[in-house]
Amino acid sequence: MVNDVADEVAGIAAAGTRMVLVVSAMGDTTDRLIALAGEFAEPPAPRELDQLMATGEQVSAAVLAMALTERGIEAVSLSGDQAGIEVSGEPGAAAIVRVDPGKVVARLGSAQVVVVAGFQGRDADGELLTLGRGGSDTTAVALAAALGGADCEIRTDVHGVRTADPRIVPDTRPVRTISYDTMVELAGLGARVLHPRSVELARRHGVAVRVAHSSEPGPSTVVAAGEASLEGTPRVIGIAHERDVRLVRVQVSPSGPDQYARVLATLAGSGVRPENLSWPDPGELRFTVRGSEPLGPPIGELAMELEARSTVLEELGSVSVVGTALLDPPGFLPELLRILAGHRVTVPSMTTSQTRLTAVIPADAVDTTVRALHDAFGLAEDTR
Repeated sequence: MVNDVADEVAGIAAAGTRMVLVVSAMGDTTDRLIALAGEFAEPPAPRELDQLMATGEQVSAAVLAMALTERGIEAVSLSGDQAGIEVSGEPGAAAIVRVDPGKVVARLGSAQVVVVAGFQGRDADGELLTLGRGGSDTTAVALAAALGGADCEIRTDVHGVRTADPRIVPDTRPVRTISYDTMVELAGLGARVLHPRSVELARRHGVAVRVAHSSEPGPSTVVAAGEASLEGTPRVIGIAHERDVRLVRVQVSPSGPDQYARVLATLAGSGVRPENLSWPDPGELRFTVRGSEPLGPPIGELAMELEARSTVLEELGSVSVVGTALLDPPGFLPELLRILAGHRVTVPSMTTSQTRLTAVIPADAVDTTVRALHDAFGLAEDTR
C-alpha cells in the first residue's frame, strides 16, 4: 500500500507540484497497539496509551517519506507537534485548537512533499494527545484550512459517500455531491466515511472535501456548501445505521423544574453522552446512548445521588433516513413507519426532524431494515 501511494504521489510531484499529505496508521496497526497495551495493563493509563497510539501514524509518515525519497522526490515526515498542531482536552479525545501553518510552509521550502502524522498534536503543557476516531480526517481538514487551501482530498477504502453501507446493501450508489449539513447528519448517525468533526471544521472554513478510494479508480464524493435550489426539495439522500445502542429510562420524583438538568449534569460528569432525549411524563426521562462502554457505574451513581430508578434496554440499534424536507409531502415518515410495521420491527424510540428520521430498533433487525428502506426510497436507482 505504501509503495502504491508513493508511486501516485511521485507521479504528481514530477510535474512540480508541492503537497502536504496526512496519513493514518497502516492496516491493523491500531488494533495491534491496543492489544499490546493490554498485555501490560488493563485498562492501560490513558496518557500512556496516547503515547503508544500516536506511533502508528508516525510510522506511516516516516516510511512514506522514505519511499518518496527513494523515488527521487524530496520528502520529509512530521509528527503532529512538528506540524504545528496544538490541541486541548483529554487523552484519546483531544480537539485541535490552533494550527501554526508556518512550520509546514517552512518545510515546503526545502521539500516538495511534507507528510504529516494525523490523529495527534501537543497541548499547551507539551503533552502529546490523540484526537479519537476520525482524527486523521480532522487533521487533514485543519491543515488545509490553516494553509489557505480551498480543497482537501481524503482517500479511504470506499468509492466516496454511498447511499448506505455497501456491506449491507450491495447496490448502493455514490452520492456525487453532498452539503456539509447533510454529511454531518450522515456521519453523526453512523456513516463511517468521514467523522462529523472533520466536516464541521470544513464547513467553518469553507474547505471542499473530496472523498475517493485510496487505490482504485472510480466515483468520488465532494462535500461542500449546499445548492440553494435544493434546500427545500423533499428527498432522501442516504440511510445510516448504528449497531450498539442502549435505551435508558430514568424515573425520578417530580421535585422541581431543575430535576432533568441535574440528571443530565450527573450523566455528563460520568462521561455518558445522552442522545434523543424525551419526557414521556413529568417523572420519566428517556434517552439513548451509543457504544458498548459499560453503563452500570454512571447509572448507579445517578440512582444514588438523585434517588432515581433506571432501566437500560440492551441489544438495540438504530436506522436513520437522512435527507432534506423529510417532514414535508410526499410523506417519508409514514413510509418509514409502514416499512417498520411490515417487517414487524418494534420501535421503542424515534426522533424526527426535517433532515433525519431516526428509529431505535432491535439490533438484529438493523440489516434487514436498512435494505428495505434503501429499496423503498429508490436509492438503488442512479438518478445522476
